[in-house]
Formats: sequence, C-alpha cells, structure tokens
Amino acid sequence: MMALYDPEAVFIANDGRTITDHTEIAARLERDLRLGLPLKAKARHVFVAGDIAQIVLDWSIDGTGPDGKHVHLGGSASDIVGCGADGRWRYLIDNNQGTAVRQPA
Repeated sequence: MMALYDPEAVFIANDGRTITDHTEIAARLERDLRLGLPLKAKARHVFVAGDIAQIVLDWSIDGTGPDGKHVHLGGSASDIVGCGADGRWRYLIDNNQGTAVRQPA
C-alpha cells in the first residue's frame, strides 16, 4: 500500500493528528488490511488542477473480522493526490474522515 503514497505524504488520524512517519502510516494501513475484508469506495467528486487532485469519496469496510466479530468502518474521505513524473497518482494527504469532527485522543 505504501507505493500509493508520495514520500512527503501525510495521514490524518481519526483524532485529527497529522502523521508524517511512514512506518506509522504503514502500521495503520496494515491494521485494516489484516481484517481481510473488502474496501468499498464510491467517488463523489474528483477535482483536478494540473498534477494535483482532490478526491471526495464515501468508503466502508464491513463484514466479519478474523476474530469473528462484526466490523463496520467507514466515512467520507477528502484526499489530495499528486501525479509524479512517472505518471502515477499518489496520496499527498490521506484524510479518510474528511470533515468529520475529531475528538481528542
């Protein structure tokens, strides 16, 4: 998954913290991948200005996790991506909760 992130990318945690450490970003992504459940995403808007774009989408992960418990994660993301010299789009800002009000950790 980290190949989808620009070297300068940031991840916005559910509590609103900006995470710049890519090891920590990878650990957060791995936690969701370990669920073994599909990610469903539906783009609402994509706005492009040159080599930068904003993607607004609704996403969810639903099902039974490996521990047998029901899993329901989701939100409305507002992500910023950039197109590199190689023509690939990568996350610059991964904000999976978009404009949701964050509660302090």
